[in-house]
Amino acid sequence: MAQGARAGLLVRVVLPTVLALLLVGVVTTSVVLWRDRGTQETVTLLRPADLGNPQSPGDGRARGAVASARRAATTYFTLDHRHVDRDMAAFKRLTTDEFGEAYDRDAAALAERIEKQQLVLTASLPDDGSATEYLTTADAQVLVVVQVTTARPTGSTTTRFRTRVTLEREPSSADDFETPWRVSDLEEVP
Repeated sequence: MAQGARAGLLVRVVLPTVLALLLVGVVTTSVVLWRDRGTQETVTLLRPADLGNPQSPGDGRARGAVASARRAATTYFTLDHRHVDRDMAAFKRLTTDEFGEAYDRDAAALAERIEKQQLVLTASLPDDGSATEYLTTADAQVLVVVQVTTARPTGSTTTRFRTRVTLEREPSSADDFETPWRVSDLEEVP
């Protein structure tokens, strides 16, 4: 009978006590979670295209890289036969020394062609036409969509290009958002 009394004690006292403690734990956890739901930051998921765009949240490094890439693509594709040397010099000021030297090797032939054909190339960028592919404190790759209108004495055409702008910089620290980004490569992407 002692065993039956123990089983009865277990059913009448121990089991309800364990269930009551579990219920208190669940209610307490629910209350804590419910109270904390209003104080937690909202997590915003970003697509690669959002990184660095002025309308998106994020740090100044990403915004600076995207702004530099957009400026470089616009400057690279904007050339006027009336002042082509000035236009090319403006792009070269945005580059690293090494890439600037490589650009200079092809610049003379390009300038001659633009002057001879009396071309005026004007670049425009859609607002959402850039996407950050890769970003660290010192390196970035940004895809930029560029629409280039080429005006010649006989008419004009508009062509859309996708370019990958590779950027470098030498920040003084991870929090340094002021050091300018420099173009280290610019290539057309199929």
